[in-house]
Amino acid sequence: MTYQGIVFDFNGTLLFDMDLHEIVWRKVAEGHLGRPLADNEFEHTFVGRTNAEIWPKVLGREVDSAEARTRSEEKEATYRDLLLSTPERIRLVDGAIELFELCLDNNIEIAIGTASGPTNVEFYIETFHLHRWFKPESIVFDDGTMPGKPHPALFSTAIARLGLVPAQCLVVEDGVLGIQAARAAGAGKVYGIGSDEAGRAKVAAAGVDRVIHTYRDVTLADFR
Repeated sequence: MTYQGIVFDFNGTLLFDMDLHEIVWRKVAEGHLGRPLADNEFEHTFVGRTNAEIWPKVLGREVDSAEARTRSEEKEATYRDLLLSTPERIRLVDGAIELFELCLDNNIEIAIGTASGPTNVEFYIETFHLHRWFKPESIVFDDGTMPGKPHPALFSTAIARLGLVPAQCLVVEDGVLGIQAARAAGAGKVYGIGSDEAGRAKVAAAGVDRVIHTYRDVTLADFR
């Protein structure tokens, strides 16, 4: 195989939930900014960035780590409650599990590189039983030590933990900043995914190698 590993973003990529994050962040931001977020503001200021990077933009001042953690826990608890209130949405994107198993059966390494924080990541691991497929060290998240996207750190770290060079890896993303991060990390191929036509048009415009609707679109041929 030319491509011996695949790294997934999580929110909006393995779980179609970005509309829920957007609902919560827009409400929080409007309360502090005194105005609604502009149409493109959420995508370019919030998506892919760590919460510690977002809060100063929302509050208009520097925020220490303790305050950022407290505010982030409140925001993420609201998001999780919203997700749990729609149980039909608590499912990985169609074909994801089959792709995980296809990769592992063919010695293709898999990892996650997400700007989500530890509380949400623990929730995802428990809810979706991610350790059935992903080694604990191959789930890279915002642990407070690395910047969010478009910085390549999350993807570069995930690729390094797989023991591969970037050119051997495929990255799947749903966000513009995430696509930029994957390119900056040197990924061999970058795929875009979207939950609707608008999302797929967005990633196509960002210059991905391929746009997919679900993971049923991905086969072993994509790794050759």
